[in-house]
Amino acid sequence: MIADATRATGDRASGIVLSGSAGVGKTRVAREAVAGCGPRTARRHWIVGTASARSVPLGAFADVASDFGPDPLRRVREVIDGLIGDARDGEVVVGVDDAHLLDDLSAFTVYQLVTRRLASVILTIRSGESPPDAITAIWKDQHLERLELQPLSLLEIARLVEHVLGGPLHSFSAQQLSQYTQGNALYLRHLLDNEVNAGRMMQRSGVWIWDGRPALSPTLAELLESRIAQAPTSVRDVLDALAVTEPLDADILAKVVDPDALAEAESRGLVRVDSNGHPAAVWLAHPLLGEIRSGDSLRSRRLRGSIATELARRPTTDPRDLVRRAVLTVESDLTLDPGLLLAAAGCALQLGDLNLAETLAQQSASAGGGPEARITQAMAITWQERGADAEAILVELARDTHGPTRTQIGILRALNFAACLADAASAERELDEAIPADDDAAQAIANALRAFIDLTRGRSRAVDRASIILAGTPANDIAHMLSIWTLVSGLGDLGRVDELESAANAGYRLAETSAEASHLRLPLAAVHSIAYRLAGAMESSDALIARVRRETIDVPFQQAWHSFFAGLSAMSRGELAAAERSLRETIARLESGGGGRMTKAFARSWLAAVTAVAGRAAVARREFAAIECWAQDAETGVWDIERSIAEAWTCAAEGATSQAISIVRDSATRESERGRPAWEVLLLQTATQFGDHSTADRLAELALDVQGPRAPAAAAHAAALAAGSGDALVDASSQYEAFGDRIAAADAAAHAVVAYQDAGLRGAAMSAFAAAQRLAVECQGAQTPALRSAMTPQSFTARQREVISLAAQGLSNKDIADRLTMSIRSIEGHIFRASQRVGANSREQLISILQGR
Repeated sequence: MIADATRATGDRASGIVLSGSAGVGKTRVAREAVAGCGPRTARRHWIVGTASARSVPLGAFADVASDFGPDPLRRVREVIDGLIGDARDGEVVVGVDDAHLLDDLSAFTVYQLVTRRLASVILTIRSGESPPDAITAIWKDQHLERLELQPLSLLEIARLVEHVLGGPLHSFSAQQLSQYTQGNALYLRHLLDNEVNAGRMMQRSGVWIWDGRPALSPTLAELLESRIAQAPTSVRDVLDALAVTEPLDADILAKVVDPDALAEAESRGLVRVDSNGHPAAVWLAHPLLGEIRSGDSLRSRRLRGSIATELARRPTTDPRDLVRRAVLTVESDLTLDPGLLLAAAGCALQLGDLNLAETLAQQSASAGGGPEARITQAMAITWQERGADAEAILVELARDTHGPTRTQIGILRALNFAACLADAASAERELDEAIPADDDAAQAIANALRAFIDLTRGRSRAVDRASIILAGTPANDIAHMLSIWTLVSGLGDLGRVDELESAANAGYRLAETSAEASHLRLPLAAVHSIAYRLAGAMESSDALIARVRRETIDVPFQQAWHSFFAGLSAMSRGELAAAERSLRETIARLESGGGGRMTKAFARSWLAAVTAVAGRAAVARREFAAIECWAQDAETGVWDIERSIAEAWTCAAEGATSQAISIVRDSATRESERGRPAWEVLLLQTATQFGDHSTADRLAELALDVQGPRAPAAAAHAAALAAGSGDALVDASSQYEAFGDRIAAADAAAHAVVAYQDAGLRGAAMSAFAAAQRLAVECQGAQTPALRSAMTPQSFTARQREVISLAAQGLSNKDIADRLTMSIRSIEGHIFRASQRVGANSREQLISILQGR
């Protein structure tokens, strides 16, 4: 648009008026327009309007023609002559920055340049200012077009920051930067530079992430101070109050500052008032204004105390009000009330802000809150999956307490052992030792925990035990939610997908009505969506994930869960690049918070598998090596299935497909022994994708009992692969694609290519090849063993391909023999026969032939 505007047309001069708020990037755009406008030989001038020169006639052009006569018109003509000189038409470009600050005579000069078409003129003006009439006439009379530059959008901020940092930016960090800068490019540049240099913007798991707590550089602080430089003290008091906490209701604000100052602060554009509610809510006009007014001065502490006192006088049932009051009190001059802090910690738990709950509970304990505060602190830490930290608190409390409090601590310790430390034996021991046999209420909670322990050990009876508990409607909400977790996860393990929705919905209803269990809704959604994934019910999983995201989108401390769910959904559908980004964001967020041990293990396992499916063997191996093995005993390692799948895919990416098959087959055998058929289906399907011809009979049996579309599709794939039927493999590919598993669909289509080639059906092979290629592209670059086999000449046996693939990674014959548990002589024989097949004269040539180079 700017390029078009700077070319004169029949009814309009050459140039443009760029307007926008301070820092939006007007000057940068104008400079680039001046540099790129007109021929290379054009004369270019850059004029700047300033407040200091506004009182001097033609002050902006002092450098162009300084020796003026007394006649104003002659002086304007001399300036124009100085600008134009002997240049021909179209060979002069003039940029005028901050034209709203020009004196009247300078403005008239610019008007003459435009209306007489003596030069291409690019003007910038600040929105909300009052330019001289001559400048206003330039666009009002349609001599030049006016373009209002908008603040950077969220997407533009993300792309710009990623370009500057040279890597992906965490999506929530992009939202934070957008929130703080309001799209102001100048503020963004200064803020980003300062945060990177200070180490608060850092790279974790390949993703740039920001802690969201800015410290203003002197330059940025000066820019912001200039906005309030002329504001009276009473207006600054309004800003100080909002810097302490925002939004504030207008009636609360009026109690702590001059009531008349609010209107003036609003008229100066320093605050905004939302009158939709009653009372009206008041916000800072720009978030960074709060950063220059906030601090830990004695005055700020007193102000926090005053606001907290006013909040205490107003009756409310909103847990957010209690949390805000407690946070203000901690940072104020008021005496700390341990009861208030403990109640606020409970509210923070209810709202899902586990970090804040931990902090408030710790402060309550320090202020004399007693064992109850420490118990709440340990509970908040447990749900952050920091089991060792929680146990350190609980074991100390267990030594110093007795009676009902000791029973409560025993339940929490058992929960922490089972859910966070994966130590079933210690959990059971604690239940046996700490729960009195005659305490019916405590025993009811213990029974829920024992059912959960059965689940962690992979025992199918967990579902029956949880069902019996739920039939009696547990009185304790945590025990109730834990039983629902057990039931939902267990039903998924058993492949009873038709019962999932009603079981899970009971948990969501409980979370809506129970302050104690509300923060456990997202972990429930996690096991629920994983159960859908096992069954192949992708549409149900995506609908669940979308609903959870809608309900928690405005909760900043749930961002790790959002990326976790997004990664699960993308991985399940084979959207490899999207999955990798979301999973890296999950890990980066959890690493910066120090918790989420189990969730991080899942995300890393999935990340290793995703990068392996993409054929990036070295990256997959690195991510697999970083998976933290969190189980404390072998019996509770059932959730390590994901780790086994990740290891298998990593081996497959490295070329060791027989090893990959062995890993998933061994894991499938364990799941068969545990009675978890849905997991067995997924594992045997993976083995089939790797080319295992021996899975058909068992998958056929499982397809009779496991609900959902995955089991019959996997059974069809296995049977078709064993029979070498290209048509049946194409049909299996369609079945996979129908429910959304595009990676498996691509592999089945790739297997069909080989089957058709073996049968001499060239046309059918080409059709299957096209389908496999399409699916690989839709999967954002999948490079599985099956796809590699279909897309390279079939000159080698499967074992030869495996040996050569490992050799391509630099492994010696001994390394390959150790990896595949074969003799070195066997490896040498495979390489020799493969070389004979294709006429290769060296190891390097053999590798090149396999890789299609």
